[in-house]
Amino acid sequence: MRRRRALVFAALALAAIVLAVIAWRMFHRSPAQPAGGAAAPTDAASVLVQTQPLQRITMADTLTAFGDVTTGLVVAVSFPRAGQVVRLMVVPGERVKRGTPLATLASDPIARLAYTQAVSAADFARGELRRNQELFGLQLATQSQVDAARKALQDAQANLEAQRKIGGDVGVSEVRAPFEGVVTAVAVAQGDRLQPGATILQLGHTDVLRVRLGVEPADFNRVRVGHPVTLAPVDDPQHTIKAAITEAQGLVDPKTQLVDALAEIDVASSTVLVPGRHVRAVIEVGRLPTWAVPRSAVLTDAAGAYVFQVVSGHAHQVRVTRGEQSQGLYAVSALSGPLDASRPVVVTGNYELKDGMAVREGSQ
Repeated sequence: MRRRRALVFAALALAAIVLAVIAWRMFHRSPAQPAGGAAAPTDAASVLVQTQPLQRITMADTLTAFGDVTTGLVVAVSFPRAGQVVRLMVVPGERVKRGTPLATLASDPIARLAYTQAVSAADFARGELRRNQELFGLQLATQSQVDAARKALQDAQANLEAQRKIGGDVGVSEVRAPFEGVVTAVAVAQGDRLQPGATILQLGHTDVLRVRLGVEPADFNRVRVGHPVTLAPVDDPQHTIKAAITEAQGLVDPKTQLVDALAEIDVASSTVLVPGRHVRAVIEVGRLPTWAVPRSAVLTDAAGAYVFQVVSGHAHQVRVTRGEQSQGLYAVSALSGPLDASRPVVVTGNYELKDGMAVREGSQ
């Protein structure tokens, strides 16, 4: 009797354990797994995206350079004769109009002496000619003597005219601005003595501004005179000005280790560019066919830029280099794997994607 009871209790305990295991499995079953054991729908693990076809367009091939705005053609203002600076009336950076006094100079005593001697020589030669002509009339002088006296007078008059042109007859004179411009440099100080033709100051034209740009030597062979340039102040990139390369120098600057290229702009067309301002320049050196994608299609991470293309319902990541932007499109070129025109590019929903994830395309 006791043995039968033990067997009954054992059977009941085993049945309770089996029921507990079944209940635990039913409670902990994954919600994605139906009761019948069928696979979950694949759409539950996909990402809804929007795509656009990959485009092939022609975009500008550009170089970026930086530089400074300077005045136009710079002219050296000089004093034609030896003298001394009595007064300087301008300082570097000052704007002057045509005819504005720049400096007052006194002629050198030696220059004044040379002019006085030239006057005396001309007077003497004139008298000699007259005397020889009178003697010739009295048959006391020959025709060759008269001709020699006339030649001496001509030489003396030429020397006097030369002294007069260089201002030997002027004691104190003013040097005036030959055109409207800005003083870029002053080479002398008040009281300095000058040699003939010595530069007093430099005056730059202000009707045209020049922009001196530094180009990397490796890229300089691509820059040509006439290439379009878009200029913008470094601190105000919204204001852009169109210009063109006017000069491409072929020497590396020892200070910057860059090669200079020059562009000119009309002052009337620019209110933001003034001499001394730093600018950023985008030089168009040609036009190239390239892949282009909308701005929203390009994502970046620590490794660089990338896009997603849809391949057989899955996202395929392609590493790219991002070029210039035009009309909302970025020029891109592939770094990891090719860009395939038959594969659309993800433009919306790409922030949620990882390489290989399933996607489903929605309407634009």
